[in-house]
Amino acid sequence: MEKNQAAQAKQAQAVQPRKPVKVVFRSGSRTLKIAAGLLIVFSMAALTALQWVHNGIQEQTRELGREAAAVEYANEELETKKNNVGTVQGIAQIARDELGLVDPDTMFIDPEG
Repeated sequence: MEKNQAAQAKQAQAVQPRKPVKVVFRSGSRTLKIAAGLLIVFSMAALTALQWVHNGIQEQTRELGREAAAVEYANEELETKKNNVGTVQGIAQIARDELGLVDPDTMFIDPEG
């Protein structure tokens, strides 16, 4: 009989709905709040600094790209000059462009004179 009563008591407990659990958050310590605030502020400062560095690196990359394009253009011009040095036309062009010489058969007409 006692076993029967114990079994009935267990069934009664199992059938009874459980009370909802109430979760209460306690306010944290002041030190923890200050530490969390400082962590947020320093994180924001670090992200800002990283963005600034990133922008600087991007600008340097663009500037180096422009310099590389200018050097490439100069290199192509020098390659063309190098290929024309041994030719008659190349020598005449260098004489005209860099030395200011003119062909002896050239006739100048002075419009003021």
